[in-house]
Amino acid sequence: MKATTLLAMFLVSPTLLAHHGSVTQGALYHSDVLTELEGEVVEVLWRYTHARARLEVVGDDGEETIWELELGPPPNGFESRGIFAEDFEGHLKVAGHVSRRRPNILGVLNVLMPSGMEYARGNRELMYSTVRAADGGRPPPEVPDPAKVAEAEAAADGIFRVWGRGTSPEADVPTELFTERAHELIAAYDPLADNADIQCRQGMPDTMYDPTFLEITNLGDTIDMHVQEFNIHRTIHMTENDPEPSDAGYSTGRWEGDTLIVNTTQVDWPYWSEIPVPQSDQASYLERFSISDGGRTLHHSITITDPVVFAEPFTIERTREWTPGVELLVRECVDWSD
Repeated sequence: MKATTLLAMFLVSPTLLAHHGSVTQGALYHSDVLTELEGEVVEVLWRYTHARARLEVVGDDGEETIWELELGPPPNGFESRGIFAEDFEGHLKVAGHVSRRRPNILGVLNVLMPSGMEYARGNRELMYSTVRAADGGRPPPEVPDPAKVAEAEAAADGIFRVWGRGTSPEADVPTELFTERAHELIAAYDPLADNADIQCRQGMPDTMYDPTFLEITNLGDTIDMHVQEFNIHRTIHMTENDPEPSDAGYSTGRWEGDTLIVNTTQVDWPYWSEIPVPQSDQASYLERFSISDGGRTLHHSITITDPVVFAEPFTIERTREWTPGVELLVRECVDWSD
């Protein structure tokens, strides 16, 4: 299979490799076999990246086995539908696909909860009940506290505020610019070993497109960019400092009027995390952050230069909307790489 064909398989859907990857994806799960389990929940892990539970299953021979259930969305995704950790406590009946990472992990598609309601991922057909959990879809988003909105509006200063969810960069990756070395690295990509989201890690440039909130804070000599997913903090140095390689690289900033210009090098991150786009230690980024619409819209452009992977530099542009009154939620993330 050609590397370009392999990449196209990964990029065909923005959610295909989101976080751990789709439960129906054959590279990560035995998606051709539907496995059903029934037992008692011994622990619910209400954490990022996906909510999980441990299920004690007693076999026909009386032997007890502990299965790890990947239930579906992260906690806030369930909670926005009115489903909480305690709803999974007790006796469960589940169906899904066994993970290729470990034989005792089940990516759940359907789960019959102790209440008699059934949660079906992606609005699949129900298997065990006639009552669907969270029927009617996602409820309207919670309206922020007016006092917090007023406080945020009073404190807003240029780009320094909380911004709404990012959007995926897949559509703007210029696959036609891949070098021969890039094709080799794409062909070598292993979704079980190289998708670092499984390890609760995320690097540049992927973290800037995460579909969670972004808070930018002025700390004087540095600027902090806090991404809610995985609780990532990216530091922009506004004064000279000793550069050190990291997942997010080493970033220095300067102002051109009201526009923040950020240069990033020393990137120690082999792939764009959720998608198998490689990058080398020669990668560098030039970013611009500015606002418009009276501070309602954040404009972010990033020019990516990586002579090992791309034949020439290219630029991706995105916007985020201001979300006054929203506070970033920090939840513990569970490493799934074990």
